[in-house]
This record gives sequence, C-alpha cells and structure tokens, in this order.
Amino acid sequence: MAGDGPERPEEKVDTEADDQPVDPGEPTSETDEFTDRDYIKSTTREYQGLAESVAKAGEEDVEQSAVAASIPGVGTGVVGFEDVTGEEEEDPQQIEEIDRARRSELAFRILTGLVAVAVFFGVLSAGAGWVTLLVGVILVVALGEFYQVTRQVGYTPLAFIGLPGAGAVFYMVWNNGPTSVGGVLAAVILLSGLFYAAVDRGYPLANIGVTVLGVAWVPVLASFAIPIFQSPQAWGLTTALVVLTALNDIAGFTYGRALGKRLMAPVLSPNKTLEGFLGATVFTLLAGFVIGWFELLEPFDMVSGLALAGVISVFGPIGDLAQSAVKRSIGIKDMGSSLPGHGGVLDRLDAFLFTIPGAYLLYLWLGYL
Repeated sequence: MAGDGPERPEEKVDTEADDQPVDPGEPTSETDEFTDRDYIKSTTREYQGLAESVAKAGEEDVEQSAVAASIPGVGTGVVGFEDVTGEEEEDPQQIEEIDRARRSELAFRILTGLVAVAVFFGVLSAGAGWVTLLVGVILVVALGEFYQVTRQVGYTPLAFIGLPGAGAVFYMVWNNGPTSVGGVLAAVILLSGLFYAAVDRGYPLANIGVTVLGVAWVPVLASFAIPIFQSPQAWGLTTALVVLTALNDIAGFTYGRALGKRLMAPVLSPNKTLEGFLGATVFTLLAGFVIGWFELLEPFDMVSGLALAGVISVFGPIGDLAQSAVKRSIGIKDMGSSLPGHGGVLDRLDAFLFTIPGAYLLYLWLGYL
C-alpha cells in the first residue's frame, strides 16, 4: 500500500553468517525472524543420531513377548499375513467336527432320499390317481417355497393366484392332456393383471412375471408326468425315468468331485464340471443299456433304453443349471429346508422338472404313450 513505504527487496540468505558457530543458549530477540534455514538447523540438532539408533535396533535380535507372539504374522513381519495368503493353521478338533457334521448330513440325506423313494413307489403301485395326487401336493409345496424365497429378496408374487393355478394345471392335464396347460397359464396372467389393475401396488411387471414363472416352471413342467402315470406301462416307464435321473445326478456329483477341473458354466454354478457331465453321461448310458439289454423294465429294449439315457443326460444338467441361475439371481443357496440334508423340495426336483418333459416327448415318439 502507499502508506507503507517502498517495497522491501527479497532478503538474501547470508551464507557467511550461516557458517559461523551458533550458541544454542544465546538468547534471541523476539523481533528476530525464524527463517527456514534456522528451522532445518534446529531440527537436525534435535534428531541427530536418530537414524543411526533405528538402524542399530533393526540389527539386534529381539525376543518376541507373549503378546507379540500371539499376533498373527509377527514372525513374518506382516501382521495378519494369513488374511492375505488365505493360509492359517488348521485346528484338528475343528476339522474333526466338520467331518462329523458332514457325515451326519450325508446320513440324513441318504435316509431322507430312501424314505422319499419308498413312499413314491408305494403310492405308484396304488394307481395313477394316487401318485398324481401325491406329486401334485409335493409340487404345490415346492411352488410355495419358490414364492417364499422370492419374497425374501423383495418380490411380491401373487401366491393366492399361483398356488391354485398349480392345482388347476394338474386337474386340466389329468382330464385333457398336456395341451391344456396353455389355458391355465393364460388364466394366471389374466387374473394377475386384473389384480394389479384393481389394486395400486408397485412393480406389477416383475411380480406378475415371478408369479407366472413359478407356475410355468414347477407344475407345468411336472404335469407331463401325468400321461406317463396313466399309461398301462406306467411302472416301467416311471421307474426307468426316476432311476436314470437319480443315477445321472449322483454320477455327476461323484465324478465331478473326484475328477472335475473345467467348469461347465462358472457364472451359474461353481460345482458343475465338464468331467462330471461326461462321467455322468457315460454312466447313465451304461445303465440305460443294461435296462434295455436285459429287459429289466417293460417296454424297454436296448435302443429305447439308450435313448432315454441320452435324453436324461442332456435335460438333467440343464435343469440343474436353470435352478442354479435362479438361486444365484436371488442370492440363496437352497430353496428351502423342508428335507433334511437336501434343502427344499424344489432342490431335489431341479433335474426332474426337465427330464420329465423330455422323457414324455421320447415316449410319445416311441409309441409308448
């Protein structure tokens, strides 16, 4: 400013004064300016020898204390190193407990499977009407599980329309054949649309879609079993379908666990491998050949036995992957917990829901229906 006089030129550093020894105890005037060079000198004097002390301490062997020894990664110089590498010491007792839990789960799984198979074939021997009723009840439960898990992730399926629709599917197919399912699906879509037209609710497209998907996926696909139940050769046709589907699933799991390296669909399922698929296919074809060659089940011969095995080897894994895609999209592991060791009912029907329509079309083509 004008009143402050002429501007002072930038002060030059007096290098000669800097070379003179400085008395640390010499008092300084409060008006003396504390320059950057003064700060550097004082800091250097204060921390003189610190670097040498740190280097010397690093060369000494320091015995870890009890507290330090308990900290993960101290021995490697990185605290929590096992969190980076994923390697940590395994507790033998914990491993034994995990193995015991797995054996217990496997025992429950086998027991549940045996009971389910015994009940199914017992009812099958009682007649087509009884086995259709049993399967219908099972599928209504499975559809209810599907609607339940979709509710957990924010959807609002119209179960009061979808569940009666499942019963209507079985009733119509029992009386009029599989071609009648189109009318039931149309009715489910129409009623769902009318509901959202009358009631102000959010996300009608998504919720109607989930409702219709449940009906089309579970009862409609399974309803193709009804003509098989009604066939005079129902026992042989149904038994071959159930046995080969179960063997394909078990063989796929076994071969995949033992030999699996290359994933079939890594985005959908981390457990389905190409080795498991090929092993299951070979095993299922062998089982179909045995059924046909030795005429274990009527009306199968070698050709039809191999044909059924081939259909199941293709459609079964597709059913598994389809359900894996649904479960991954909603972020769950199981569709329910109604079957000990198996998850939900729908978890056990994933392959069957696709092998049943495939077998129906094959039986129709072979003239068995």
